[in-house]
Amino acid sequence: MKLSIAILSSILLAFSVTVANPVLDSSTTSTATTTSSAYPSATETSGTSHLTPLDPYSLHMDNCHPIGIDGITLIELLASNAHKLEKLSRNIDNKKAQINEQKKVIDELKEKIDHLKSDPSSSKSEIIELESTLSDYTELLKKLRRQLKKIFWKHSKSSQLNTKLRTQLKDYFRANYPIETMDFDGEIGLYLYPGFTNCFKSFYNRSPQ
Repeated sequence: MKLSIAILSSILLAFSVTVANPVLDSSTTSTATTTSSAYPSATETSGTSHLTPLDPYSLHMDNCHPIGIDGITLIELLASNAHKLEKLSRNIDNKKAQINEQKKVIDELKEKIDHLKSDPSSSKSEIIELESTLSDYTELLKKLRRQLKKIFWKHSKSSQLNTKLRTQLKDYFRANYPIETMDFDGEIGLYLYPGFTNCFKSFYNRSPQ
């Protein structure tokens, strides 16, 4: 899957917020924890000669130059997490749709049971059967809500990881490529660093969907 720069930017910016949320330049959230990362030596950032043909990153080096191995590793994690966030967002939407459908069925059953109970000629066995069905659907609704809560939790963790990786990348670029790269909000723009956008796209397009 090949992404245009416009589509890439929308994907990256979207994941810096909430559920509809990978990667570029929103400010760091308060819940994120920043950890230090190792930086490459001058020889690592000077070219690709240190890589062997069997190096797993050798296929990406043309797109990632002049970024060193430590930076490339962070970008790979960022691209992989972008796919994870997208999948979790789709799962949230699907689970919400299932819950809404289940609630409709439950409301219809309740309405039918109330109608039967108000009719003296109604069969008691039919009412009992419908109430049993209602109980089953209610339990299923509870299960769906628990599943949705779990997906939300996973999405929150991935969003925090996304923020953490962006922070580590900004620190990496500050230390290794000290150039003026501020966007219109005064934040450090990852996409302004040489090689970042192409490197991210290289990993994003090769990552499993």
